[in-house]
Amino acid sequence: MTFMLNNLVKTTLGASLLAASAFASAAVIPYGPQNDVAVSTVTNDWGWSECYSATYATPMGTTVDDELANCSGDYLMLAARRTGSDVFEVLAAAGWDDVLTDTGAANNDVTTTANGAEWYYADGWSWGFAGLGDDVNKFECDTAAASERDRLCWHTLNGVGGYRAGSYLGLNNSTDWEKVILVANAVAVPAPATALLLGLSLAGLGLRRRNK
Repeated sequence: MTFMLNNLVKTTLGASLLAASAFASAAVIPYGPQNDVAVSTVTNDWGWSECYSATYATPMGTTVDDELANCSGDYLMLAARRTGSDVFEVLAAAGWDDVLTDTGAANNDVTTTANGAEWYYADGWSWGFAGLGDDVNKFECDTAAASERDRLCWHTLNGVGGYRAGSYLGLNNSTDWEKVILVANAVAVPAPATALLLGLSLAGLGLRRRNK
């Protein structure tokens, strides 16, 4: 009986730990702005899903409600690429609320620091990010440090599209560039103690059934 119980415990614990390992396979959340990342890396290897794309010539309007209508997840990623390219020029990601925190429709240098980037958003103004600790010049889109590649900005204005993709500025009416929004979900990872207790509970249940 002891031998059978030991085997049952080992088997059940193994299954529990495998389940915990499966839970741990969350999407990769890249830290800080990234450059020259293959689209396949983001969607296949990192586990992100594209929920919106349009050329920089396409106005967003004064809010991003329409652009986010098909987006659902715990994390948002903003990315830019040349139209039809399989490589993102620049991207960054953070929690949904951080990416959409209202930082004011003014050139106020106010940003939200999250996951290695400086984020800003305001209705009727602009939406984007810069590198960690960087100052931004929100007039309306970020015109600061024109040579830096770790910045992205899209207008939230009627009649105006995007503006910046890395070090490429003045893209308001460009059909040569695309703005892309992607989403990913967080996955809960059970604590090791939880997996152990689950295994022991299932083992005990199996033993009681056998005795009965």
